[in-house]
Amino acid sequence: MTRAWISLACVSLMFFLVTAATFTSLGVVLPAMKAELQWSWAEAGTGFSLLGVFCGVTSTVPALLIRRFGVRLTLVAGAAVMAAAFLCLALTRGLALYFAGCSLAGLGFMLLATVPGTYLLTRLFARPDFAFGLYFTIGGLGGVVGPQSYLWMIAASGNWRGFWLMAGAVVSVAGLVAAAAVDTKSDVSAAPDRDSHISEAGWTPRAAMKTPQFWVLAAAYSMFLFVGITANAMAVSHLEQHGVALALAGTVMSTEAFLNAGSRFLGGALTRLIDARKLLLLALVLLIIGLLALSAARDLPLMLLFAAGIGIGYGLTFFASTILLLDYFGRGPNLELFSAVNLISTVGAVGPILAGFVADRSGSFVPAFLSLAGLTVLVLLAVALMRPPLLRPA
Repeated sequence: MTRAWISLACVSLMFFLVTAATFTSLGVVLPAMKAELQWSWAEAGTGFSLLGVFCGVTSTVPALLIRRFGVRLTLVAGAAVMAAAFLCLALTRGLALYFAGCSLAGLGFMLLATVPGTYLLTRLFARPDFAFGLYFTIGGLGGVVGPQSYLWMIAASGNWRGFWLMAGAVVSVAGLVAAAAVDTKSDVSAAPDRDSHISEAGWTPRAAMKTPQFWVLAAAYSMFLFVGITANAMAVSHLEQHGVALALAGTVMSTEAFLNAGSRFLGGALTRLIDARKLLLLALVLLIIGLLALSAARDLPLMLLFAAGIGIGYGLTFFASTILLLDYFGRGPNLELFSAVNLISTVGAVGPILAGFVADRSGSFVPAFLSLAGLTVLVLLAVALMRPPLLRPA
C-alpha cells in the first residue's frame, strides 16, 4: 500500500500541474495574448478549442502506449510533448504557433493526466473510490493555482510569455519524476476485499459500447467538458464586458476551480453513501444553474452562484460519470472505455469556437451560455431514466 500511495501522490501532482498550466491558465492569459497579437475572439477561442479537441482525439493514444510500452514511457512521452507545447506558446507571434502549442498541450494532457492516472488507481486500490476522489481533487486544485500564478507572474514581469516558459519547465520535470516513481507492477483487481459496487460481469469494451448506458455516461462526460471548457475560456472576457475588473474575474475563476476540486473530494467521500447516479443528477442541475448565473452575472452574488454551480457541478459530473463507468462495466475494460469516453467528449471542445463566433456577431456570450444550459437539460433527462446495464450471454 505504501507504493500505491506514493503512486497516487505522483499522479495527483501531475494532474495538479497540467490542470494549472492548461485550461484554467489559458482562459486568463487569452485576453493579453489577443490584445497584443490583435486576434478576433473566434481566433482566440479556436486555440482553446484545439486544446480540448486534442485532449479528446488523442485520448486513445495513452491507452495504446500503456498497453504496448507501459506507463513509464507514456509519462516520459508526455513530458516531452508538454515541453514542446509550452515553448510554442511562449514563442507565439501568430496563429500557427498558438494553434500548435494548444494542440500539443492537449496531447500532453492526456499522456500525463487522466488516462494513466485512472489506469494506475484502478490497479493499485481494491476500493478505488476514495483514491479517485482525492486524485480528482488535487488535480482540480491546479485550477485554483493556475490563474493566480499567471497574475503573480504578470505583476512581477508584465510578460505573459514568461508564464508559458515557467509552466513548461515545471510540468516536464514533474512528468519525468512521476515516470520514475510510480508502481507499474501491482494489480489488486482480484483482492478479496475489492469493491462490491464494481461489476464483475465480464464486460468487454465492445459489449459495453453497445449499451445505451455507456452513451449516456459519455454524453454526461462530454457535457461537463463542454460547459467547463467554454466557461474557462470565455467567462473572464464575458465578466469584463459586464464591467468586472480582471483581478476580480480571475479570483472568481479561482474560486470556481477551488469548488470544482472540493466537490471531487466530497464525491469520493459520499459515493458509497449516496448513489453515484444521484450525484450525477445533482451535478448536472448545478451546471445548469451555474450557466444561468454566468449569463446574468454583473455583481458578486451572481458571480459566486456561477462559481458554485459550474465549480461543484463540473467536479461532481467528472467524478460521478467516471465512477459509474467503472461500476457498470468493471475494471478489465476500463482503460479502453475511459479513453473512448474522452474521445467522444471531443465534441465539447467546439464550445469556445461557437461562443467566440456568437460573441463576434452578437456582441455577447449570453446566447452561447443559454444554449449550453439547454443541452445540459437534455443530458439530465437521459441520466434520470438510466439504470444499471445487464450483460447478455453471447
